[in-house]
Amino acid sequence: MKNLKDFTIWFENLKKESLEEIGLFYDEDVFFKDPFNELVGKDKLIKIFEHMFENLENPRFFILDTIENSEGAFLTWDFLLSIKEVEHKIHGSTHLKYNVESKIIYHRDYWDVGEEILLKIPLIKIMYRYIQKKLALPKEYSC
Repeated sequence: MKNLKDFTIWFENLKKESLEEIGLFYDEDVFFKDPFNELVGKDKLIKIFEHMFENLENPRFFILDTIENSEGAFLTWDFLLSIKEVEHKIHGSTHLKYNVESKIIYHRDYWDVGEEILLKIPLIKIMYRYIQKKLALPKEYSC
């Protein structure tokens, strides 16, 4: 990989047309996992991003923080997208691991599907809150 700064600039400006540059950063055999997908291969990763651009309105990432060492990096980000002209924000993080050529061989996204998506669906929100009440500490112990 060129360097983390170049990657974050590319990622924040990601467009369907810029996917051809993915090889500057990712290894051919990259492992990718998020709450909905798990795959191996740069070509399949490109399909994930193409799918994102085809199904979401104006998807974009904003990198908030980065931590890096010689073996990889950890990023926190906000992902903004629109669905039916309503804007949504998903807060998450990414763990990256580099291979010996400094290309990304491991990309794992972490974000809370329940909080970021499911709680916005009325019927699911009711069921989720019920389960949450059963599993969470009583309110007097919360911040």
